[in-house]
Amino acid sequence: MPLPRSRAPLALLTVATLTAVLSACSSSSAGPSGDFSATGLQEATTFVAKYQANLTSAGIPASSPPVQPGRLIITVPCSYAAENCKRGVDAFAEAAKTVGWKTKMIDPAGDPDKARAAVGTAIRLKADGIFFVAGSGDQLQPALNDARAAGLALVDLDGGPFKEGQFDTTVEPDGYEYGLVMGAQMTVATKGKGKIMLVNDPEFPSVVQYHAGVLAALKKYCPGCEVTDDISYQIAGLSTSLPTQFQAALTAHPNTDMVWAAYDAAASAILPVIQRSTNGGKIQLVSSDGNAANLGYIKAGQVQTADVAAPTEWAAYQSLDQMNRIFNKQDVPLSVPSPFKLITKDNLTTIPWDGDVDWRSAYLKLWQAKA
Repeated sequence: MPLPRSRAPLALLTVATLTAVLSACSSSSAGPSGDFSATGLQEATTFVAKYQANLTSAGIPASSPPVQPGRLIITVPCSYAAENCKRGVDAFAEAAKTVGWKTKMIDPAGDPDKARAAVGTAIRLKADGIFFVAGSGDQLQPALNDARAAGLALVDLDGGPFKEGQFDTTVEPDGYEYGLVMGAQMTVATKGKGKIMLVNDPEFPSVVQYHAGVLAALKKYCPGCEVTDDISYQIAGLSTSLPTQFQAALTAHPNTDMVWAAYDAAASAILPVIQRSTNGGKIQLVSSDGNAANLGYIKAGQVQTADVAAPTEWAAYQSLDQMNRIFNKQDVPLSVPSPFKLITKDNLTTIPWDGDVDWRSAYLKLWQAKA
């Protein structure tokens, strides 16, 4: 059995938090003109500006325990067809190679049954750990219990909050803050008058937090905005049912001029639908992850205008560092924050976003590894 580890609580959207947000909305004072909409737009502009600045530090740990040799890690993406999940497992495999570990990727293609089966395979192969990208702790049970009983280290990237005893740790941005930034950016982009459609994937706890943050930001900053529809889908239907579902919603709400997609793979799936729509030239799209395709849309001025981007490769290296600490019997926090940045055409640098600093060399030096 793995040794018990200390827990630093992940920031969750609690009733108290939401009450505080809504209270702040109702008590916000109007500007000199008495126009609350103008005040909210100004506040939203100030809020998003701090997330558009370049990062200046890698912020990695000052020291590392010895890298444990000869480890086998099974990597499990949400779906290898989803670019961000692919980036995560590919980057982890790259990092593992530098420290002499072996990896084997098993793709569940968005199917929870196949994801649980992948955990079973890891146990049978006597793997040392499993690295998940956007794994859902609830969906993966009871397989996670079996893996923990077998002594496997369990690290999740972008999986969102999870219950005690599921994963050892998760590496991800603060999902609620992520959503606040997207909601504030939509306020700015529509000048506080947006007709906004939300395209949500609630099977992922992290996306549930994004969605909550978006709604809270619109409530706080954009009283002049209207949510035209709030549709839900699942990643297994990303390229099949989602475009049709979105088309029907867009047809029913032709006044929509802004769309929030839960993550970049969904944005890519619905972007052609927007382009074909009669109102397509007036619709803006906002999403998150910072995938190459989506940053390309932003650069080309092709429907998508903003992306809250996380350097997924950097987070994968963070994940390996945490897994090695587990192998060394060190305590690890429940959640390890990863950086993110609001990217628009004005501050777009690399595709995909590289994090602004040389974090890769910093980790290789920390591990005394070679590229």
